[in-house]
Amino acid sequence: MVRTIRGMRARLVTTAAVCFAVTGVAAATAGSGGTIAENLANPRGIDIGPGKRVLVVESATGAIDEIRKGETRTIATVPNAVDVAASGSGKLYVVVGGPGPGAPPPPPGSPFAKLVRVGHNGQAEVIADIGAYEAQNPDPDDLDMPANPTESNPNGLALLPGHGVLVADAAANRLLLVGNHGEITTVARFRPERVAWTLPNPPSPTVLAEAVPTAVAVGPDGAWYVSELTGFPFTKGAARIWRIQPGTVDAVCDPANPDPTGRCQSVATGFSSVIDLAFGPDGTMYVLEIAKNGLAGALVLNTEFPPIGALWAVKNGSRTAVSDSLVAPGGVAVDHGDIFVTTLTFGPPGGTVVNLGG
Repeated sequence: MVRTIRGMRARLVTTAAVCFAVTGVAAATAGSGGTIAENLANPRGIDIGPGKRVLVVESATGAIDEIRKGETRTIATVPNAVDVAASGSGKLYVVVGGPGPGAPPPPPGSPFAKLVRVGHNGQAEVIADIGAYEAQNPDPDDLDMPANPTESNPNGLALLPGHGVLVADAAANRLLLVGNHGEITTVARFRPERVAWTLPNPPSPTVLAEAVPTAVAVGPDGAWYVSELTGFPFTKGAARIWRIQPGTVDAVCDPANPDPTGRCQSVATGFSSVIDLAFGPDGTMYVLEIAKNGLAGALVLNTEFPPIGALWAVKNGSRTAVSDSLVAPGGVAVDHGDIFVTTLTFGPPGGTVVNLGG
């Protein structure tokens, strides 16, 4: 069963498409609209750092690119990188994905399932071994066939200056907090949800689907917001956004049994295959769907590859489509007037960064 983001690449990308080399990207700067970078090797996570520099992960190569003042350059390489966040001091934090669906826990020293810090000299150091933590804390709600409760695939992160780094582990169905000294704590665990079976030959009208948390962002209220992809059968409209109170430890986020303490609350539903989220300066939440009709068309039915995604602006309980024609989008970052989105995050080469707001 394919339920993780890395599983998409294993399932869909041909050998030729995986063997990328870093290609040239167009010069660009924050504030300019349209396509600001192109010919990227599966661009994924994106952030806006000090000085309005745009930072992008090319997940097929591990290149961390900086787009700033009309110039683009690779400033570091972190194998298997999937997302990046810049601190106020300019240091970068990078999450490294897992080894793939069905794989055993990565052994110590492997280049998988880590949180990495990149210094100003471009050198990377591991500050937390996410895979080792998950190996000691199996997912009690694992639905994989065959079972793989210790699988880890970190997919998104958010910085808490002075307090650590939040990491969304898509395979382990957890939100983790990595402290300033590399210690790891479970903030919340996301339970499966019963969803409609919309594929041919239904085993039953509904089935359980894993949450697959893909991203985390700090909201304007200081709370921690987590997006779901929602796993197999990738039902359209089954994904949601959770709000978690800061300081929470060991919460259980269960759609069927809401948390009476309010530590973990479902705040937005009806999305499809959410891959990332971000907040704008005015408090608007931007929700990025990698496949607006759900991923079944790309992963199961082979009717839509690459999938077409959408970006939604959510505020005061209403949502507006910013774009509904994005090709396999993977990441979103928002600054004053700028809404940057990566496209072709998996599949053939030719990924881009577009500015939907400038």
